[in-house]
Amino acid sequence: MFIRLLSMALAVLLISVTSVPLAAQAQSGSGSQADEIKAKVTRLGTGRRARVEVKLKDNAKLKGYIGEIGEQRFTLIDPKRGTVLPIPYDQVQKIKNTNHEGLFALGLGAGVIGGVMLVVVLALRGS
Repeated sequence: MFIRLLSMALAVLLISVTSVPLAAQAQSGSGSQADEIKAKVTRLGTGRRARVEVKLKDNAKLKGYIGEIGEQRFTLIDPKRGTVLPIPYDQVQKIKNTNHEGLFALGLGAGVIGGVMLVVVLALRGS
């Protein structure tokens, strides 16, 4: 009984982990590029933890963190120079999160899945 319950829990966990990226890809396919950039900026939030690298359509690269988020633009704060630049969403070619806290969450998730799999293997060997 315990092994069946553990197997079901593992199956549900694996299905939920693999289905999240597919849903994210489906959402990013619709809308214009400016809307996608705005959604990404909104998701990243503001403040020093929202560090980004922005590539504009004129191939200029800017680094800093997101200060304010508006309807038509966001502000990028360069902490080294102390400048605040308003950047319209339609001028952004690419925006990349340079805050590496997401890697920690990915590693933590992989560790949890590995631990669950280890428990399942040990439970199967014990019976």
